[in-house]
Amino acid sequence: MKKAGSLLAFAFAFSTAAAPAIGQEPAQQPATTGDTTAAGGETAPAAPARPATERLKRAYRHWHRRLGRHDLWRGRNLLHAARRERRLPAARRLRESLDRMRRRFYRFLRSPRGRAVRFAAKVRTIPDWGRSHLRRIAWCESRHRPRAIGGGGVFRGLYQFTFRTWRVVGGSGDPAAAPRSEQTWRAWLLLSRDGPRHWPVCG
Repeated sequence: MKKAGSLLAFAFAFSTAAAPAIGQEPAQQPATTGDTTAAGGETAPAAPARPATERLKRAYRHWHRRLGRHDLWRGRNLLHAARRERRLPAARRLRESLDRMRRRFYRFLRSPRGRAVRFAAKVRTIPDWGRSHLRRIAWCESRHRPRAIGGGGVFRGLYQFTFRTWRVVGGSGDPAAAPRSEQTWRAWLLLSRDGPRHWPVCG
């Protein structure tokens, strides 16, 4: 019996020494991430930023100049900043800035001023004979006034479109409210497709 009692006392003492006190939290073990800590507990160095390729730099310069031509906000020139600081431009930062510039430019093209820019680029593709013919029509129809309205409101704009004819060539809204370049482009679509028959007097 003495032997059994001493064994019970020993087991009780061991269990109370190993268990935490009432209300005390057990000791926290340090979390291991595996990829953020190196041997000895030191933080592993971050991977170096990948430098931009020449193709990415050319695209960045192109879009930076393009926004500048239309007085759109471009932000800081990251290539010039990297050159001043004598470091290589990071590909990730250039790509993010490039995406922002593209989105800003395409939003601009949907604005009234942007529509004028977009159609001005299309007008430059009209052949010389077409531009000359359109100038004569515009002078005869409206004296080159893009907001001209005639026929009691039926004929509108530089080339005196009707609403129906304007819609046929892809226009929307009031022809007389559209930019001059858009009116010229849509008049060219009519002229190149159907000839001058839409302007029986001035064509």
